[in-house]
This record gives sequence, structure tokens and C-alpha cells, in this order.
Amino acid sequence: MHDASHPHSPTKGFRMTFRHPSIRALVLLSFAAALSCTDTTAPDETERAATDLRLLAAPYGTPTLANPEVSFYAVKGKNSGVDIWYRPRDGQSDSSKFLEFRLGGASLDRRPDGSLIAQGDSVLISVSVTDPRHFVIDFQPSGLRFSANDLPKLKISFAACGDDLNYDGRVDGTDASMQASLSMWRQESPFQPWTKVPSSVSTSVKDVNAQLGGFTGYAIMY
Repeated sequence: MHDASHPHSPTKGFRMTFRHPSIRALVLLSFAAALSCTDTTAPDETERAATDLRLLAAPYGTPTLANPEVSFYAVKGKNSGVDIWYRPRDGQSDSSKFLEFRLGGASLDRRPDGSLIAQGDSVLISVSVTDPRHFVIDFQPSGLRFSANDLPKLKISFAACGDDLNYDGRVDGTDASMQASLSMWRQESPFQPWTKVPSSVSTSVKDVNAQLGGFTGYAIMY
């Protein structure tokens, strides 16, 4: 579990001491660039240090999110969920979906304190996109647990990245390898390692799908 006052970001794990905002911004931009150029030929892993991430990055110019922070009450016994959308591009009326989260009627199981959630009880759920460029999402309340028979489903779209995932100016086997290796990862608390979550990639619509066993920070990595 992690402290709700410290939402997830792709740089969690770095004990940076830069105080001036402009210096910190330059450091983060350099870090993100290094991540997007990381070699993708490493063997399959199930755990990564918070300082050794391979985060997918949306290109500059991607529309901002219309609702990067959303909250809703989930009621045991009823289906529920939430969507997060991009804003429309200039001159367009249609927008595209960034995230889709769905709970079944039997999904809610236990509160963070371990107490059972009874039929008809409600829980306030918050979803925050802490780093939209690197597809990092934080779910609260941390420690909320779900039934193994009705796990909630999370779908994150990476369609904004297009086909040239490493932005080297060409679409080739490297991009195909990156797409094939995409997966959901979770981090229980800041500075802890990230753990790979069983997930699937839909190449036709460009999204990553996973079932969640609990609430914490999640991100897409390759």
C-alpha cells in the first residue's frame, strides 16, 4: 500500500534534491528521453526497480486530458465504472478515450482496514492520471481489495503514440517488438519495485487490458 498524499509518477524512486521548478523540469525531460530510448531486447522480467523503468511515452502535442482526476461511488451489487477522455484536437469535435475502468457487481470485497464490504455498501473510488504522457495512474483508496471471482478491468489506450513508438522516424521491427512487450505494471508504494501484471495487448485498437486485484499505482511499460 502507498500513501495517498504521494501519488505515483514515473520518477518515483529518485531522491532528487532539485528545488527550482525549471531545473526539475529539465531533469524530468532528460529522464523521460532516456526511458524512451532504452534497449528493448532485455529478457522478460516480472519486477523492476523504481530507477529502471521502460515507460511508454505519448508524443508532444497529444491533447490534454479532459478529466484527469475522477471520483465515483461504487456499490456492491451494482456494476459501475469510469472513463477518462482526451480533449478534442483543435478544430475537431470528437475526442478519444484514454482509460476505461469497470467493476462488476461482486467486485468489491474488503476495505483497506480488512473489513468485508456488505451487499449495498458503497466505497468512494478515485482515479488520478498522475503522468498522462507516460500513462501512469493512481487508484484510491489504497489497499481496497476485490473478489477473485469478479476482478475489475482496466483498459489504457496508447493509440496517441501512433505506430512509431520509439520516435526514430520509421516504423519497423523495433516498434513491433515494443508493442508486443507492452504490459501493465503496478507499484505498491513510492521507491518500491514495480511488478508486472498479467495483461493483454489489443494491437488493432492499441490498448492494454488487465484485471486488478487491488488499488495502487499502475503504468504501461515495455
